[in-house]
Amino acid sequence: MSTEPLTENVAILQWIARNFESANLLPVGMDEFRAISLMSWCASGIHPSLTPHVLPQRYCDFPGSEESVKQCAQRVLHENFAIADNMLEGREWLFDHFTIPDAYFFWCFRRAKQFEIDVSAYKNCNAHFARMLQRQSIKKVQDFEAEVMAAASS
Repeated sequence: MSTEPLTENVAILQWIARNFESANLLPVGMDEFRAISLMSWCASGIHPSLTPHVLPQRYCDFPGSEESVKQCAQRVLHENFAIADNMLEGREWLFDHFTIPDAYFFWCFRRAKQFEIDVSAYKNCNAHFARMLQRQSIKKVQDFEAEVMAAASS
């Protein structure tokens, strides 16, 4: 077993899915590749458009450009959330059951909400988000996060 750290969300998520096969976190057959594609889309299409909301200076260091950088990133986010909203039309999950791409998309959508980006127009994404919040694993992670944040602020 390697002691070298594994980096990058898509690889980490696949490692989790493969090491906890009984959780059925990746679909099989061609859908496995579609799932990897969706995770890659989250990693390269959505996730990078969230970062400018906390670190706009990484994208433009011109004084006073912060809001413009955030607005440009929001346009890309809205395009991607519209695509996701269509994908989730009439569905509970991105596939026929909860899979790891659902978890990554949840994280992305949650960050957009935390950054106070108006995502109210995406009813299917919001319904997916609400379903995710009902999952016991999400509740545990949120409890843990609250504990860590409380400890960090004391």
